[in-house]
Amino acid sequence: MSFQNDIICESCDKIYANIDYKWCRQCVINNLEKNFTNWTSGNEKIDNFIQIMQLKIKGYHDIIVEWIPYNQFNNVKKTNEDGLTTAIWKDGLLKYDEKERKHKRISNMEVSLKCLNNSQNVINEFSNEVETYQYSIDHIPEIYGISQHPDTKNYIIVFESNYCNECGEIYANIDYKWCKQCIINNFKKNFMNWTSGNEKIDNFIQIMQLKIKRYNVIVEWIPYNQFNNVKKPNEDGLAIAIWKDGLLIYDEKERKHKRIPNIGVSLKCLNNLQNVINEFSNEVKAHQYSIVSKGHIPEIFGISQHPDTKNYIIVFESNYCNECGEIYTEIGYKWCIQCQINNLKQNFTNWTSGNEKIDDFIQEMQLKIEKYDDIVEWIPYNQFKNVKKIGKDGFATAIWKNGSLKFNYEEINYKRKPNEEVTLKCLNDSQNVISDLLNEVKAYFINLNPIVYGISQNPDTKNYIIVLNNSYCKECGEIYTEIDLKWCKQCQINNLKQNFSNWISGNEKIDDFIQEMQLKIEKYDDII
Repeated sequence: MSFQNDIICESCDKIYANIDYKWCRQCVINNLEKNFTNWTSGNEKIDNFIQIMQLKIKGYHDIIVEWIPYNQFNNVKKTNEDGLTTAIWKDGLLKYDEKERKHKRISNMEVSLKCLNNSQNVINEFSNEVETYQYSIDHIPEIYGISQHPDTKNYIIVFESNYCNECGEIYANIDYKWCKQCIINNFKKNFMNWTSGNEKIDNFIQIMQLKIKRYNVIVEWIPYNQFNNVKKPNEDGLAIAIWKDGLLIYDEKERKHKRIPNIGVSLKCLNNLQNVINEFSNEVKAHQYSIVSKGHIPEIFGISQHPDTKNYIIVFESNYCNECGEIYTEIGYKWCIQCQINNLKQNFTNWTSGNEKIDDFIQEMQLKIEKYDDIVEWIPYNQFKNVKKIGKDGFATAIWKNGSLKFNYEEINYKRKPNEEVTLKCLNDSQNVISDLLNEVKAYFINLNPIVYGISQNPDTKNYIIVLNNSYCKECGEIYTEIDLKWCKQCQINNLKQNFSNWISGNEKIDDFIQEMQLKIEKYDDII
């Protein structure tokens, strides 16, 4: 029955149109039909048109086109395009919430309104306009609904907003609501709030800012007192430092520019160029193409000047570790293998398995680390709770209280994942045959799956335990067919077999064919 509950809607007994999100097309259509009496545009053709659009819904992500009363709009503003305005839709779009598994409104959302003059008498043309509008411009906006101006009686298409509420220009990046024109206007207003003390440098930075094309990096004048922990240049002539205020970057969620404080930067000092501004300008323009470290091109963040030498400085994305000054092993993640190895070495005295061979092996594995998520540890057994045996002999699941050590890409440091579910593989009599234990751990590393988190020991039996990521099925003890999704092909097949007696087509050949197809399932998303 649990299998049927996963695919059959409780309300109408139909198979979910989307099983993963428990979305039932039939129930949605039924609810829309019941709601037909609760709204009207006042025009039968418009009502019929919207109803037909609603009943054509196919997927949970489809927009439900609605009649939207004009009093639902706040802050209506004209754009620079004829016939277009922007507004805030108070109730907002009706959209399926994948987590809560129901339709919810996104209140106070930004929309665009396209008014069709004299359309009150041209319903057929208006209907065609709604159907074809989404194909008429480069970015395809979603049609949200239809409205009508109460004074002019003109009908209005309500759709996804591509236009900035501030200036009325189309967004340079529609997905993230980033307006190039407004950014440029803000830059211009801010020109009087900073100066390098050199007119040519000021003009150069201003030109760079006004040429902005993307929503990410903005070139700035950065006063030298903004830098902390400046370390001497390395062999490439680059110094590293911490920029206190940090980079001004566009926050895609909040949809505004914010600073990322205390970020690591690299500084390239141009000796004796304080009087050769033109050459320096060329250096800045060319720099992002001239420094390529492991194929990674660093972004130019800005320009500064040393207060004593008066030399100008290019400030750019750091590819170098703030601790040791070496180039990052993983530049994108700011991860330094040498510093990680040093930290692991310093920690050797803080733990022991009580067995020299085990300690040496774990230390050796730690010093051989190649990637940021390769750390093997000694894990005391008292770190585990809720230990439960699973199908296979010697296998159990458990909750690791502290959890594995994971590299946090955003904070650029290691953090633990507390209360993590893991698999424990107990090796009987392994306390007497350490070499077998170590060889098995090595074998897991060669196969890469499952992932080895570490080694532990049962304090009662003294048997050693290999701690793995949660990769074994709790029902049968076999490794999951799809580890990330915790899907076991064998258990799925067993469930299907058990369900054979619960259905029949009335035709033996049909039954045999369906059963055969079910038992051939290969992937978790295969149609059953």
